[in-house]
Amino acid sequence: MLHDVLRTLRQRPYQILITTHWAPDGDAIGSSLGWAHYLRALGHQVTVLLPNAPSKSLQLSMGYSASFVRIAEDSPNLVEELFQHAEIHFALDYNSPSRVGMALEPLVRAFAGRQVLIDHHQQPDPLFVEAYSDTLKSSTSEMIADVIVADEGWSRVDQACADNLLMGIITDSGSFRYPSTSAQTLYTAARLMEVGAEPSVIHERLFDSSSLSRVQTMACGLQSMQIIANGNAALMSLSSADLEGAGYVSGDSEGLVNWGLSVDGVRVSVLLREDASGLVKMSFRSKGDHDVNEFARSHYAGGGHRNAAGGASKLPLDTLRAELVLKLTEWLEH
Repeated sequence: MLHDVLRTLRQRPYQILITTHWAPDGDAIGSSLGWAHYLRALGHQVTVLLPNAPSKSLQLSMGYSASFVRIAEDSPNLVEELFQHAEIHFALDYNSPSRVGMALEPLVRAFAGRQVLIDHHQQPDPLFVEAYSDTLKSSTSEMIADVIVADEGWSRVDQACADNLLMGIITDSGSFRYPSTSAQTLYTAARLMEVGAEPSVIHERLFDSSSLSRVQTMACGLQSMQIIANGNAALMSLSSADLEGAGYVSGDSEGLVNWGLSVDGVRVSVLLREDASGLVKMSFRSKGDHDVNEFARSHYAGGGHRNAAGGASKLPLDTLRAELVLKLTEWLEH
């Protein structure tokens, strides 16, 4: 499949649309921008369509430009037109159309052109007939680098492409500390550095330039931490009132859930974040063999990876916290 897609891309310039998941993180932005810069170097017309705006730090990513990055939430009238004009659609860093938000999901499902999935999450939706899926990869950004190698196109990787792909690898590998980091991951990172990507610059941009609202959001979440299941799990929450008081903006709670795993003995960490409508977004992280993907999928219509997953619930925040205490205790004490 992959080689057939690459042959097609070499035939002539195409109108290409790239989408990624709601609340785009470092890998979503890194893979989308990295792939976009490479495709533009091949002569294609490329638009990156994000469901909603990423965090401010991600908007500072190299080559992030309003000339080809569009936000669906900000330009609803443009969205349908972009899908109508696209000849090829690349779905990056998500396994199901449900992950792109209500505005984009029906358009992804109804797209009449060629549609290609590149993703590392489990259980890709069968809608994507052409799919490059590898759950063992550290990130979709690493997979994009593999695709470029398969296309024998490394000479066309410029600094913006390399910077974004390395950013995606760094964020989704936990700065190379997660089990998904392989020797190939490090080799790919080294090659991206040779092109001009700088890990220290990326790290400073993402992690060492926090706004006051982010610091206040993180502090609020940490103060809410409850150690449960005989010390095996950490549970944190941010109510809509907490977020308002902290001056929360999109992306401010990124990485907070990982702090739970830093507590000695904790194997599973959960963060609950309540939005203004009352819907609670859920982030799950784990160590070792504790499969939070299966837990989130079974209980909260979620999913993701074995050690990193998400979900959502319409239960009131306090009710959901109490429910999770019971469910996590039962699961982890089996």
